[in-house]
Amino acid sequence: MIRVASQLTFCSPQEILRRTVVEQNEESIITGLFSLDNSSVESAHTLFYDGIISAGFVSIKQQVGEFKDLLSDYNYIDLSIDKKAEIIKQNKPLILDVGTNTTEQINQLLPLIAPALSDFTIFEIIAACSYYPAVVLGITASLGVGQNTELLLWENSDLVEKRITKRTQIRKIG
Repeated sequence: MIRVASQLTFCSPQEILRRTVVEQNEESIITGLFSLDNSSVESAHTLFYDGIISAGFVSIKQQVGEFKDLLSDYNYIDLSIDKKAEIIKQNKPLILDVGTNTTEQINQLLPLIAPALSDFTIFEIIAACSYYPAVVLGITASLGVGQNTELLLWENSDLVEKRITKRTQIRKIG
């Protein structure tokens, strides 16, 4: 069992929690979400991180063969084909598909695409990488109790302006 906390936890675009502990068992199932503001004492086994905790990446391209019909309501960008794609903010939710779930490859790509994502908040980018692809695939999208997911930490982001930077990195927790 691991317990991790950070300034922000991205559960969904509608639910971003502050100062929250995420508890996860050995099978990667979330067993609890606890507010530090409602606790007088915290377990000595909680690891505190600087950044944003989110669910793991979901690559539509890795999950299904033909998916274009599923994406008509989204601004889908396939970064595995065009790493310098122009990313324009639209009235549709953004989906960023890098064709992989490995943080190493994603971290190599982030500094290259950071300027193209300057119109998007970090929360829109996290949703584009994990939440909306899960919705399209019919997978539980919100980070919550009972969900089986890897946990990611988004580090070196501008939490005041809520933007990624050229230094933003993602790492697996646990």
